[in-house]
Amino acid sequence: MISFLLPLALVTGVAAAGAPDTTWAVTGYVAQVSSENGWEDVFFNPAFASYVDDYLLVAALSKRYALLREGALQFEAEGQVAYAFSEQRYWQINIAPIMARWQQFPWNQKVATSAAFGLGLSYATKLPELEVQLEGDTRQLLVYWVAEVTAGPPEAHWAVSLRLHHRSVAYGLFGTEGGMNALGLGVRYMF
Repeated sequence: MISFLLPLALVTGVAAAGAPDTTWAVTGYVAQVSSENGWEDVFFNPAFASYVDDYLLVAALSKRYALLREGALQFEAEGQVAYAFSEQRYWQINIAPIMARWQQFPWNQKVATSAAFGLGLSYATKLPELEVQLEGDTRQLLVYWVAEVTAGPPEAHWAVSLRLHHRSVAYGLFGTEGGMNALGLGVRYMF
């Protein structure tokens, strides 16, 4: 893994048109947990997915470590602290050491846009009972991935963030049942 990341860390470039040339970003969002069985039910049809009365409050810090294709493709590492609240209260620590962000779209001169996908691990400080209710079982340590779309004013240091927050057994790698999906809305600030 390190032999794969090291060459990426050595790549440099310029920021994509419409995006500020920044290295760090913070993202804050509130997400509502979905009762849908699969992530694709939330991802492809978020407005009509079913949700439960359970929420996440998330703060994330990310750092760019590589730019490719003249700044169009950015690689980041992100760490998150999430607080789950409603019926059960617990913390999640999520880390996504590999996050790829595409930031070159033809409309960026009018609305600066990016699309990102990150992969890592998620640790819940308590066994999430809601995940057991929804999935039949779960674990405290699961695979974590995030899909995000941002949109904001051109050349601005902030953007609105729409995120799919996903904990998963990764097709049996971490067990047979467990995980959750939550759809979040927040703000990403780049500096």
